[in-house]
Formats: sequence, structure tokens, C-alpha cells
Amino acid sequence: MRGIDAARLALALGFAGGLIGAAAAASPSFLKAQALREEAAAAEARGDYAAAEGALEKALELRPGHPGLILSLAGVEARQGKAAEALTHLQQFVTMGLAANLGETDAFAALRYNPQFIGVLAGIARNTNPVGEPEIAAHLGEGSALFEGVAIDAASGRLFASSVRQRRIVVVENGVVRDFVPPGEGGLWSVFGLAVDAPRGLLWAASAAGPQSEGVAAAEHGAAGVFAFDLETGALRRKAVLGPEAKAALGDLAVAPDGTVYASDANGALYRLAPDAEALEPFAPDQRYVSPQGLAVVADGAVLVVADYAMGLFSIDVATQAVTRLSAPSSVALLGLDGLAGAGPLIATQNGVAPQRVLRLRLGPEWDYVQSAEVLSANAPFHHEITLGAIWDGAFWYVANSQWDRFGPDGAVLGEAPFAETVVVRIALPPPDAPAQ
Repeated sequence: MRGIDAARLALALGFAGGLIGAAAAASPSFLKAQALREEAAAAEARGDYAAAEGALEKALELRPGHPGLILSLAGVEARQGKAAEALTHLQQFVTMGLAANLGETDAFAALRYNPQFIGVLAGIARNTNPVGEPEIAAHLGEGSALFEGVAIDAASGRLFASSVRQRRIVVVENGVVRDFVPPGEGGLWSVFGLAVDAPRGLLWAASAAGPQSEGVAAAEHGAAGVFAFDLETGALRRKAVLGPEAKAALGDLAVAPDGTVYASDANGALYRLAPDAEALEPFAPDQRYVSPQGLAVVADGAVLVVADYAMGLFSIDVATQAVTRLSAPSSVALLGLDGLAGAGPLIATQNGVAPQRVLRLRLGPEWDYVQSAEVLSANAPFHHEITLGAIWDGAFWYVANSQWDRFGPDGAVLGEAPFAETVVVRIALPPPDAPAQ
């Protein structure tokens, strides 16, 4: 749900690069980490680098692997003459595969001619090189529609894509794009995540009302729901909605083998719609959530994996609703994850870091930790706010250039430049048992 990212990056990630109508939730650990970050900034401003270092170390305990905190800590270490410690943290940042402009940063002035620091800069430069060979697979039309989600009917190869701004779903068949669900059909608001439920012949859509929703009154903002359309005709078959008082932002969903639908609320919650239910119910509430995004049903429906934009990955035991926050190696950055796909290894889109990229994530056998992350696609010339994707035919297909940055928090178009045509690209997937690179 890329619409939340621009407003939240400085808050949640603090180093890279609005929610569709409300603020993201704030967990206690998130708030504490943010307070410590502000404390560190104030200490650094007054030249108390030791105090800044202590605050940043405590913040990293709350949010391990946070790239922005790592860079900030390296900076105050460098200011204190702790070259070895600073270079260790800088190398961790490089190993994560991320990029930032450090060459002219005053914090690292003392390291400017250090051979190891020069190596760090070279590593960051390498992280801006193209990775993978994604290729354009479908053209959706002008980007002013603000396309977000993708789903593919495996039986026919038809590709569906959702429009946030125009409140519609298009289908691409034999290279031709047409409306599959017309604007506002059945009460649709902005359309975000999509999922095909082939056994029941349904296309599910997550929808929410906000500033980007054309023709929706402000009084409706905060309403959201899940909608099921006939996979062949596009006719509305089922829906479950929350009123504006819910202040919800349902941005993605996943369908379990039994037909249960799980939906993520970017405002800090999860919902479930059972196969025979008429209403969404809260699912696995946890105060650690900040902004749940992509979802993946794994272990034959027994586990739900959730990507939280600001907090990383969580796994949920569906039977008990017990929530586990996943640990990861120090070389893996899990913040800024948007979409999830697959049943293991998982494929993720990550648009809250630089560079934006597609990852293959290997999780442990109990789904409680991340073993490794491999970059499949990054720095492609057509990447411009990547969003969600789907797996089909041995590849991952994703929206490469949603152009979310062309829209302000109020939904208005920014600037007068023409929009590029939005494209879906495909990146071939390694065999599931192939080792991570």
C-alpha cells in the first residue's frame, strides 16, 4: 500500500527517500524508539555525541536492523573518533544492499580518506547497480490511475490490476487492457491488494476510502472492506465492509486454502473473514503492529506471515492467534516491506528503502525467523514506486512504476509533468530449493 509510505518514511525508517486518511498506529516499542531517536538528535545537535550514541544503541535494541538508526549510530561514533565501530556499522549497511549519499556527510569527515571508508563508498555505489533482469510483461495505461495491486488467474493467464484513484479493476488479456470491474462498482472505494481464489471462482479486492479515491466524500474516509467478484464475469458476489468510524485502511489481503480471507489494515490491525461469515472480525491483535501491509498464508493455511512496514515481519499461528516477531541476520533489512507472495520462500516488494527492490526471503522451518534474503530485482530503469505483485508461470509479476510520489496527502496530483504509462514487469524466480546468492 504505497500511499502510506511518503508520509511515513521519515517517521518509520528515518533515512529513505500518506496514509490514505489516517495516521499509522504507534506501538509502545515504536514510540519509545522514536523518542530515543529524537533524544539522540537533540544530543548530537548540542555536541554530546556520547549521549547520542547511548540513545541510538537503545533504539536499535527496540528496532534491530533499522538502517536509519545504524547510519545515525555510525555518524556519532565517527564524530567521537571511534573509527572501527563506525566502519563496522557502515559495512553492515552496505551488506544490507542499501544506498545512501555519505560522501559529503559531515559526520564522516574524519573518515573521508580512510581506506575502509572508501571501500564503504564503493560498496554503496555497487548497491546502485541493476540487479536481475526484469522485463516488461504488461502495459496498464496512464499512471494517473494509480495502479497498485496485481493478481493472476493461473488457469487463463489473465492479469488483474487495481486502480487506487479510479476505484476500478482492469484485466489484461492477450495484451489488451479493459475494465473488469467498473469504477465504484458495488460500492468500491480505492482498490489496493488483489487475490485470486480459484477454487471458488473469485477475485478478492481490498478497498478503502481516502483522499485518493475519486468521487468519494470526505465523510466516507476511513471506511474500508473486502469485495469478491466473479472471476469470469466481474459481477459482485460478496463483500464485508467497515464504516468510516473504523478509520481503517485495508491495503492488502490473502486467501487461505479453506477460503478464509485475511486483510491488513495499515492503521495497525488485521482482520479475518471466515468462509461463512458476513462481517470482518479483528484477528490476532498485537500492540507491536504499526502498519501491517503484505500477507502470505503458509504451512497449508496454519500460519499467516505479515509484513509490517515499520516493524518487519510477524508470523501468526492461525489456530491460537499467537504472534511472533521474526528475527533476521544483521545483513537483512526488513523495514519498508510492502507486498508478500508465495508459500515459501516468500517474495517481497520493498519500497521503503533505497534502492527499492524485490526480495526472496527464506524463513525458518517454524516460520519464526528469517534465514536469508536475496535481492532478485533492483535499480531497474522503469522502477518508480514499485508496489504489489503475484507469482505465476515461474516468475514474480509486479507493478513497477505506480508513481505514488505524484500524489499529495490530500490526493491532489503534484506537478504538471505527464504521467508515464504504468507497467507490470516480471522477474524469473530461482527454483524454490536453489540456495540464496
